[in-house]
Amino acid sequence: MNENNYIQTIGENSTLQDSIIENMYLKAFASIFDAENTSKEKYITKTMLIKSSNDMSTQEKLTSLDKNYKCRNYERWQNLLYFTIISFSVLGVAVASPIAMKNVRKLFTT
Repeated sequence: MNENNYIQTIGENSTLQDSIIENMYLKAFASIFDAENTSKEKYITKTMLIKSSNDMSTQEKLTSLDKNYKCRNYERWQNLLYFTIISFSVLGVAVASPIAMKNVRKLFTT
């Protein structure tokens, strides 16, 4: 009898753990995609402003466009780094810390 309950508890923990990990992962993906879209919109807006500017010389426009492009690439790498850190953090919590998952479960049940 106790063995059956123990097996069910493990299944429930796994299901809860899987759902928590999935929710964390989905939130991480959503925030990273939002950051990427915001960065892309900023880049496009700045590019349009620089191109439509009448008080800048051609060289100033080219320099500004280069700086804007460098900022965009920096933000892409930054978003990729955030994504990597969050992915490994979620994976670390899922694999290495069953005690942490038990504490999270206690938070949800109380």
